[in-house]
Amino acid sequence: MVIPEPLTAQVIRVTRPDTVMVRTHVPQLQSQATLHLALAGVRCLESARQPIIDWVETHADFGRLRLVTMDWLRDSYGRVLGDLCDAQTGEPLTGYLLENGCAERYDTHCLDVMRELMEAEEPNDSGW
Repeated sequence: MVIPEPLTAQVIRVTRPDTVMVRTHVPQLQSQATLHLALAGVRCLESARQPIIDWVETHADFGRLRLVTMDWLRDSYGRVLGDLCDAQTGEPLTGYLLENGCAERYDTHCLDVMRELMEAEEPNDSGW
């Protein structure tokens, strides 16, 4: 049995207080993918951008962080729900934001995203 390596990501930029653009290596495609990561389980304050940047600069190991996703679930904006963690200590970015008052808990985040997906209208046979 092959145990997969944890995914790593490099932060490109903080696009919104709760959204980070990351680049990750996709082993199955032998390619790089750039995606927007919505920080799962938290609602970030507008002032969270700089603390996110500071955390990334402190915890990135040669520019790399561990990428943790919620089964690649995407919200209504197409952002993947997940978190970034320090590769050595496992400290999550969202935990840091909560501890420092830059975010508040959003325990129903994944459920709300699933509800939005279930309530979304699907195109009919004619295309719409």
